Amino acid sequence: ANVNTPSGKTDFAVSLQQLREEAPLVRSVSLVVSWFGDDLRCGACKVRPKVEQRAVDGRGMPWRAGGIARQAAAEVPRVEGKSVYGGTPCDQSVVEAIRAIGAAGLEVMFYPFVLMDQIAGNARPDPWSGAAEQPALPWRGRITLSTAPGRDGSPDRSAAAEAEVAAFFGQAQAAHFTIAGGAVVYSGPVDDWGLRRFILHYAKLCALAGGVDAFCIGSELRGLTAIRGTGDGFPSVAALQALAREVRAILGPAVKISYAADWSEYAGLSVDGNRYFQLDPLWADPDIDFI
Repeated sequence: ANVNTPSGKTDFAVSLQQLREEAPLVRSVSLVVSWFGDDLRCGACKVRPKVEQRAVDGRGMPWRAGGIARQAAAEVPRVEGKSVYGGTPCDQSVVEAIRAIGAAGLEVMFYPFVLMDQIAGNARPDPWSGAAEQPALPWRGRITLSTAPGRDGSPDRSAAAEAEVAAFFGQAQAAHFTIAGGAVVYSGPVDDWGLRRFILHYAKLCALAGGVDAFCIGSELRGLTAIRGTGDGFPSVAALQALAREVRAILGPAVKISYAADWSEYAGLSVDGNRYFQLDPLWADPDIDFI
């Protein structure tokens, strides 16, 4: 399934070989692994690993990711019979990829990536416009409150906003992830598909693989980090700081940890006549190594 060139090698091996030949001065690789979000309303959004199909499993390497097997995974939506995205790679293949990149003499930056998979006809209210459904395949930077800040009825600047953000991050704890039988085992709430489960699972998987050189705790969550709680605090930024601290405890002092900000997010937030540099506490956090 993963051999699509005349070389007889897997696509990953061919790509890695081509990178070394065509860009010999490259010294690091971003390894992107995606889970899928299903709602722009952060309090309702689940972030889960998904597969393209459940009918056939891999021979020699059955699919398992995020603590579930293929039959328990949701499928990536299809349009005109074709999956809108490739599914999440199984954990074992991610471990092999990390080790292969290292064996090629390259540094690994692990990059967990949220893809939104709503398609047309999703019947989920749009928090930005109030329309009856959300745009198809939106950008993760559009994840926001149940009603976006600036619209009438938005819970922005309230305890309700903090609760919605907390629901998006979920309750998964580092102690819920252990290594047994050469795999990462999850023992937390089965139906908790928050961002914390996504990030902490892969921090533990990177440790299982022998470690990585850098690790991103998220990327381009522009709408989420703009949400204000009580006292004009930014609950998502505080939650990302907590994640950085926990990833540090799993991966150790040598790994470089950061959050991949969108350019508009990095530039700060201008709203209600105020100017906020809401990411400053994150950039100044001792467990964040680079911007």
